Formats: sequence, structure tokens, C-alpha cells
Amino acid sequence: MKKFLGQNFLGDPNILRKILSVIPTRFPVLEVGTGSGILTQGLAKTVLHSIHSFEIDPPTFEVALAKLAAFPQVTLHNADFLEATIPFSEPYIVVANIPYYITSPIIAKCLTDPLLQGLYLMVQKEIANRIIAQPGESDYSSFSIFCQTRAKARKLFAVSRNCFFPKPNVDSAFIEILPRGDLLSQIRNLPLYEQIVHSAFWGKRKTLLNCLSKSPYVRFNKDELLNIFHELNISETLRGEALSIDSYILMSNLIGTRLVKLNRPVPSHHCK
Repeated sequence: MKKFLGQNFLGDPNILRKILSVIPTRFPVLEVGTGSGILTQGLAKTVLHSIHSFEIDPPTFEVALAKLAAFPQVTLHNADFLEATIPFSEPYIVVANIPYYITSPIIAKCLTDPLLQGLYLMVQKEIANRIIAQPGESDYSSFSIFCQTRAKARKLFAVSRNCFFPKPNVDSAFIEILPRGDLLSQIRNLPLYEQIVHSAFWGKRKTLLNCLSKSPYVRFNKDELLNIFHELNISETLRGEALSIDSYILMSNLIGTRLVKLNRPVPSHHCK
């Protein structure tokens, strides 16, 4: 086990059965983190198509390679998934038990692929709460909005820390993330929208008005913002965590239109 890789392998057969019962079998599978190969074996026995599994750690990869040799539909990759090319040219799903520190970049990479049909992920409980959080909740963040703008997410079931070896310090949850395009199609300028959302959560306990007029990501004239807030019936004392995704889309589109009318440059690069 390598602590710096966040390796915690699933060891509970009941949780394995629950996972396999909710994963669609009609799509090819991309697995991130082969690990001990227990989940990969289960997938190979139930999924009707090919499975590509990525494992970054060479010793773990070698063990899994021997363990999964009997399953010809499984292709193992000793590679970093975040640096790899997705090996499918047809619709597929992603299944993964992923550590905290790479959850966000893995989800971000997958949700930009139009061929993705769904993500089925074992994640830290706190991350699951952030992904599904709603406006006004303490876990609602720019990451919540990033995910929910692109997908519908729900928690399928909780998983105790006792189901893993070595036992981590936190509990987990198994979640489903299904891509959606209806909200993205309403956004006229996606980079501007992302900058606005990113800025809205820039300062803790700061109002949305202050964040959008002072953040290091994008800044707007406060008087012009007040006019836009008035048109959208947004209080000037509101904080970013209270605003819905629909309201962020409306505000972004209106700000973009005003900038064009005022002959001002509209931001065109994505937030990092």
C-alpha cells in the first residue's frame, strides 16, 4: 500500500455486490484505479463489453495483471489516467474508487467527453456531499455548480471506512453522475460563466456583489452589477452560496450581453 497514492482497497463482498447491482452492463467500462482487481473481476463477470482499467502504481499493476489474466475482455493500462487518452470511440461509463486528492480532476476530465454515459464513483463522503449540495447548504460550492451544470448527481449508498483495507480515516459514498446538456446549451459564454461562478465563491462571508467586483478572476463595475442584480431580483446582500445554477446562468448571459453593448472585452479563457 502506498499512502501517497491514497490506496485503500475495497474488501467487503457485500459492498461489491451493491456496486455491481447498480452499474449498467450495456456499456464498455473505463475503470480508474485497478487496485487489487476485486472490482475489475466483478465487472468482467457482469459487463457485456470491454473493460479498460488504469493503474498508476507498477507493483499493483503487476499483481492485477496476473489476477485478471483469465478475462480477455479486460485491458490493463499501467498509466496515469489524467495523462492518458480515453481509449473509447463509442459510448462508455466510468467506474472508480478514487482518492480525495484526484477526485475533482478525474470528474472534470470525464465530464468534458461527449461519449461519457455515466460516472459511478466511490468517493470520500465529504466530496459526495459537495457534488450533490444545493443552494444554501454548507457544502454548496463552485465545484457543486461545475458538476451540476454538466450532470445530474445522486448518492446511491453510504460506505463505511471499515469496508476498506487499510482502513481510511473517513467514510465514503457511492455516487452516480449522469451527463446532461440542457443547462450547458443555455449558457452563451461558458468561460465567462465559469469565471463568474469561480469568483462568486472567492471570498468567504463576502457578498456576491463584492466578490464579482473585487475577485482576482474577473471584476465588474459595481454600479453595473447593481443594475443587473435589480433586473434579476437578486439582493445586493446575497452571498454566492445562496444563488441557484439557473440564476447564475441568467446573470452570466446578461453580463455578457451588457459587456458587448458597452464594447468591453468579454473574458474568453477558462478558469483553472
